Amino acid sequence: MVFKLLYEEKRAKRTESSGSDGGGGGGDKGEAMEVEGPLAPPNRRKKMRHQIDIHLHALFAAVEHGHVDKTRTILESADVNVNSMNSDGFTPLDVAILSNNASLVKLLISFGAQEGNKFTSPDKLGAHLRHLLHEAERRVLDLGGETSNSHHHSTLSINRGSISVADSERSDKTLALWERRCKGLKKMLLGFDQARPPDTPSSVSVEVTGVSSVCVSYQEPDSSSSPQCTKYKVEWSLDPEFQQVSGSCVILDSKQHSLEVSGLAHGQRVYFRAFTGNIRGFSPAKVSVPAFVEPSSWRDCSCVKTERISSDGLALLDRLFSEMKNERPDLKTYNEPVEDGGGDCAGKRKKTASIKQLFTAASKFQKHLKRGVFLSCLLYHEDKVLVTNEDFLPVIEIDDTYPNSIYQDFHWLLKVSCTWEDIKLLRNEMEKSLSNSNTSNHFRVKLLNASLQMQTALSIENIGQLYHRPIKDSEGTIVIPLINYVKNVKSISVLNSRWLPLSKLTKTKRTNMCTENNVSEMLMASVQDQITYHQVSRIKLSKGLYLGYLKMRSSVDLLQVLVPSKSPNVPPHCKIRDNPHVTADEWEVLRSCNSSDKLSGLSEQQRMFLEHVALTMKRLFRYMEVTEDDCALHRLYDSEVIEISPEVSLIMIVPPIESACSVPGQRELLLQRPDLLPLPVQVFEMVHLGTYQRSLVSKYSRLSCILQLDTALAQQGHREAFSNTEVSLAKERLSRLETLQSRLNTTWKQTRWLLDVLSYARDRMATQCSSVPSVKYLLSLCNASAEANTGSSCFLQPPDPKNVKSRGSWPGPGVGRLLGVCPAELSRSEQQLSAAPPLPPRPPVPLPIPSIELAGPTTTKLAPSRSDDVLIQHTQAPATSTTRTSSSATTSPLLPTRLGYITSTTPPTVNVSSSLQSLSSDDSLTPQLGEEEGGAALPTPTPGIIQYLEEGI
Repeated sequence: MVFKLLYEEKRAKRTESSGSDGGGGGGDKGEAMEVEGPLAPPNRRKKMRHQIDIHLHALFAAVEHGHVDKTRTILESADVNVNSMNSDGFTPLDVAILSNNASLVKLLISFGAQEGNKFTSPDKLGAHLRHLLHEAERRVLDLGGETSNSHHHSTLSINRGSISVADSERSDKTLALWERRCKGLKKMLLGFDQARPPDTPSSVSVEVTGVSSVCVSYQEPDSSSSPQCTKYKVEWSLDPEFQQVSGSCVILDSKQHSLEVSGLAHGQRVYFRAFTGNIRGFSPAKVSVPAFVEPSSWRDCSCVKTERISSDGLALLDRLFSEMKNERPDLKTYNEPVEDGGGDCAGKRKKTASIKQLFTAASKFQKHLKRGVFLSCLLYHEDKVLVTNEDFLPVIEIDDTYPNSIYQDFHWLLKVSCTWEDIKLLRNEMEKSLSNSNTSNHFRVKLLNASLQMQTALSIENIGQLYHRPIKDSEGTIVIPLINYVKNVKSISVLNSRWLPLSKLTKTKRTNMCTENNVSEMLMASVQDQITYHQVSRIKLSKGLYLGYLKMRSSVDLLQVLVPSKSPNVPPHCKIRDNPHVTADEWEVLRSCNSSDKLSGLSEQQRMFLEHVALTMKRLFRYMEVTEDDCALHRLYDSEVIEISPEVSLIMIVPPIESACSVPGQRELLLQRPDLLPLPVQVFEMVHLGTYQRSLVSKYSRLSCILQLDTALAQQGHREAFSNTEVSLAKERLSRLETLQSRLNTTWKQTRWLLDVLSYARDRMATQCSSVPSVKYLLSLCNASAEANTGSSCFLQPPDPKNVKSRGSWPGPGVGRLLGVCPAELSRSEQQLSAAPPLPPRPPVPLPIPSIELAGPTTTKLAPSRSDDVLIQHTQAPATSTTRTSSSATTSPLLPTRLGYITSTTPPTVNVSSSLQSLSSDDSLTPQLGEEEGGAALPTPTPGIIQYLEEGI
C-alpha cells in the first residue's frame, strides 16, 4: 500500500506541473515528461523494478491483510529479506505484532523475522504511529475525503468541479488508497495500545564456560496467555540489587536462547538477570539460578597451569621446521604439512591410464600371499570397492621375511602415513644410511618402497590411513592394511581393475569361507570392518564434559588400552553435561570429597556438580560391568581435567591397581566383548590426536621422520670422522640435531596425556594419599530418586546422522547400523550392504549341571524355556544377559563383530550355543535382528584378536 501511494503521488505531481504550464506553451516540457507504468521504455521499467521489490511489496501486503498462507508461500518461494523495513520504519514482524495476529507472528519468527528496533522506547513508537496516522488523515482531507474527526467534505467537493474526468478518477484512486492506509494505521495503533509486555522468562540459568566467560540460558514464558516474546535482554552487575548495571545485551533473535558473555574479571562475583520483551517493552526481571558466578578454571587450584595443546606448541613446531630448513637447504622442497591428510584421495600426482600399466601395475598386485609381509590398499567410494580383475584388493609385497616384532615398524609407519607426499625423499635419505652397512633400517626402506609402488600403481599420492592392526594368519604371513575414501572414482585410473559393489564382494567372501582361513581370506573378510573403522575413527564427540574409563592390557611387546569399537579415538566414556569447562570450585570440591566433614556448606552449584558426576559414574560402571564391590575401589585421576579440544573435556577414572592392567593368560569377559576394542597406546594416540589435533600430528610426524633420519646420518658421520676438523664439525652438527630432537620430544610429550594417566593408574603411592577423592563416598551422594530424574543415559551415544560427513547418498557400510538406523528405512541394496556375515556354528557351553542338557547348534532351533533362562543366568559369569540387555538399550554394540573373533585359526575354548541367544523377554521382541545386531548374545566371542596379541607378533 505504501508503494502504491508513493507511485500515485509521483504521477499526480507530474500531472499538476504539466497542467500549470498551459496547453500549447508547454510543448517542450510535455515532450520531456517521463512516461511511467507499462508504457514506459524498457530501461525505465528496469530501473523501477530495482527501486521497488515486488516480492517485498507482496510480503508486506500479505502481512497487512493477515494472509497467513500467502505469507508462507512468499517466504518459501521468493528470495526476500524477511527483516527488510518499509518506508514507515517497520519490519514485517512489527506489522504483524501491531495487527495482533498471533499465528502470523509465529510464522514470521520461524523464518527468522526480527523486530526493526528503530525506536528506542515504546513511547517513541507510539508517537511515530500517531504521526503517521495524522499525516494520512491530512492527505485524505486534502483529496476531499472524510475522516472520523473532520467534516470538510462538502466544502472541498465544491472545488472539484473544475477538475477533468481523468484527473477525478485518478484522484479517487489515490483517495481510496489513503483511506485504506488510514484504516490500517488505526488498526495498528489500536493493537499497540492494547498490547502488553510478555511474562517473565520461565527459567534463567548461568554457567561458567571459560576463565573470563559465562553462558546465560533463558526460556520463553510457559503461560499460553502470555503475549508473544520477540526479544530478550540480559543484564549483569557486580551488585546483587543491580543498582549499577555493568553491562547488558538485547537479543533480537527470539530463537536464540543463550548468550555468551565474555570479558569478565577472573574470580570476581557477577550477578545476572534476564527479561523477555516485545514492541511494548520488557517484562519484569528474573534472576538467574544460581544468582551469581565467579569465572574461574580448575587450573586455579591445580599444579597444572599450562595447556597441553596450545597455539604456542604449534608455533614451536613451525620454528623447529624452519631451523631444520636452515640445517638442510634441500629440505625446502618439502611441502608444508597438510591440515587434513585424510582428505581427497585423488592426490597431486594423478596420472592417466596408459598401455604401460598393463606391464607394471598389474604385475605388482598379488593375490596368492605366501609367507612374508605385504601392503594392501582398500579404496572405496560409497558402496563400491576398488579391486583387481581377480576380485582381490591391491596388494604389494614388502618382504619375504619379517622382523621378530613388527610393531615398532608399524608404529613408525603410522607417522609416515601422515606425510605420504614425502616418502620418496624419506626413502632417499634412508638409503644413504644403508650404503654404509647400517642394517637397522632395511625393513623400513622396503616399507617405503612398497608404499611408492602402491602410489605408482594406483596413480594416487594419498594411499590412506593405516588399519589399527596388521592381519596375520597361523603361518606367519602378515598384511598391513591401508584404507581411504575416494571422492571421485574418475580420479583412479588403473588398468586391470574395477569398482565392485560391496554386496557382491561380501557374497563372494561368504561363499569362499573355509574352516581354516589363510591371510588372503582374512583380508577380504575384514573389508567391512576396515571401512567402518575408517569412518568412525574420525567422528568427534559432541560438545561437553565426559567421564572416561581406563582399562589396560599388556603383552610381551605391547601395552593396549580398551576403547569402544564405534568410537575408537576416545576411551569408554559417559557424558556428564554439555558444558566442558570445570570451575575452580567444582574441581576443588571433587578432589576433596573423601569425607562428609569437608562437604559441609556446599553451594548449590557444587552439590549439583557432584551429583552429576556420581550419576554418570554409576552409568559408566554399569556399562563396563563393574560389580558393586569393585566400584568403591576405583580412583579418580585428580591431577587435571583432560582438555581434548576447546569443546570436549575428560575426567578419567581408573580401576584398582590389581585390575587396572590385564596380563597374558588372564581371561576377562570385558576384553572379549565385541563392542570394545584393545588398541596399542601408540595407535590410540595417533588416532585420537589425528581426530582432534590434526595439524599438530601432521607437523610432528613430518619433523620426527626428518630428524630421526638426519640424527642417524649425523651419528654415522661422527663415527666416520677422521681429522680433528671433521670430528668438530660432525659433533657440532650432531649436537644441534639432538637439541632439536629434544625440543620436539618435549612438545610431543606434553600432548600425550594418556601416559600420565597410565602412570597414575599403576602408582601405588597415589592411592595411599589421604587427599585422593573417595569414589565410595562420591557414589553415596547419588540416591535412587536423583537417578530416576536424570533421564536416559548418555554414554557412548551414537553420533547425530546430520553431523556425520555424508559421502553421497550412501553413508557407508556399517554406519547405518552404527547410527541406529532402522532397517526398514533403507533400501534393499543398502540392507544387504549393512548386513554382517553370519557367524559359523558354535558348540554348546559345558555347564556344570548334569541334569540339564543343552542343545547343540545343529539340533533344534526352539528357544529355551523360561526355566532354562533362569538356570543360565545363575551359571554364567557376571556379564549376564540382563546387564547386556540394559546396556544394549542405550549403547548396543551396533558395529559388526570384529574380524579376530570369527577368523581365528585356533578353535575357541569357550563358546555359546545359538540356542542360548534369547535369555530375556526383551530379546523375543526383535526376532528380525541377527546375532550381531540383537545385542543379546553373551560377551564370550572367540578370542581371535586377543590370541594373536598374546602371541606377541
